[in-house]
Amino acid sequence: MPEQTMRHPMACDADAYWRCVFDEEYNTRLYLERLHFRECTLLEQHDEGDHIRRRMRLNPPPANLPGPVAKVIGDLSWVEEGTFDKKAKRYAFVITPASKPDKTRISGEIWCEPRGPNAVDRCARLEVEVKIMLVGGIIEGRVFDDTRRSYEEAARFTGQYVKEKGW
Repeated sequence: MPEQTMRHPMACDADAYWRCVFDEEYNTRLYLERLHFRECTLLEQHDEGDHIRRRMRLNPPPANLPGPVAKVIGDLSWVEEGTFDKKAKRYAFVITPASKPDKTRISGEIWCEPRGPNAVDRCARLEVEVKIMLVGGIIEGRVFDDTRRSYEEAARFTGQYVKEKGW
């Protein structure tokens, strides 16, 4: 399964970053205002002591894809199901796309590595596999590219948000 690991410098410490991840205002502003998603709905979030479990439905902006690829993909929305391990400070997730969920596997993990005072690298490992003849590789590449761009913008926004909130 194709895999990529991304690193993005963030102007905050790890605790502030994780506080953002589970903050409803942060997610609304990030996805709807900054990334221009059409939907960001928190379906459920439960603090279970050592873990936080969350389900979100997300619908990104329209993709600029070649016609045949867009027709194969259809609905671009997905449900993310994730678990944050408070002790390990790692968030593991699985994404189930609305279209072709039986032919698509997307999963990953996010963690932070210290870079200095009030600075971390947010690291994300992403695995994507799309088993659709002729276009699977194109779709995988697009998922990696779109995720990288979104994560870069999220890293910039997170530093601003943390500063604004005084965290």
